[in-house]
Amino acid sequence: MMNKGLKWLTYILGGIIVIFLLIAGAFKIIAILNEKEQEEAVRKTQEYLANSYPDLNYKIQNISSSTDFKHYGYFEYGVTVKNMNSDEIFTVFYDEKMNRMEDSISLEKQEKHAERDITPKVEKYIKKRFGDTRYIDVSYDIAEGKPMIVITFNNHHEEITQTDFDLFIAYLKGTIGLEHANVNVYYWHGDLSFDLEF
Repeated sequence: MMNKGLKWLTYILGGIIVIFLLIAGAFKIIAILNEKEQEEAVRKTQEYLANSYPDLNYKIQNISSSTDFKHYGYFEYGVTVKNMNSDEIFTVFYDEKMNRMEDSISLEKQEKHAERDITPKVEKYIKKRFGDTRYIDVSYDIAEGKPMIVITFNNHHEEITQTDFDLFIAYLKGTIGLEHANVNVYYWHGDLSFDLEF
């Protein structure tokens, strides 16, 4: 009876040890895969920096997951880079949605370009052609990798037509020179709206 109980205890302990070893092995495999992915992220970063900033004297500081950089696009790992000449810190990553390498320096430039250069031109065009609006918002949509233009008219404003909207798009493409944008024009609490993504 004692031998039978000891035998069962040996089986249970053996099973626990096997399960523990399997879990430890799985964690080890995940750690190895993560390390390889991080090494690949560093390699892509070095290649990107060599092409985009050939004269940059830099040092790679660390690698973080995308949860640490919610402001930027869709990516698995972000590589933090220090410009050794200016002490500027920035992030380089592969944007999975856009299928391209990105860096926070160029994204911030795009944001400033939308704010300083595109916004005044859009505001001037809309106010000259259609008068007052509820609001005009021009921003750089990092997740989409293009400017986003939202124009909202008050409900009592006269209705714009499809031709008006098409002329506005032609202005954005021709005069301002936007190759890509997401444009939304609508009435506050109204049904009339125009949307275009190009």
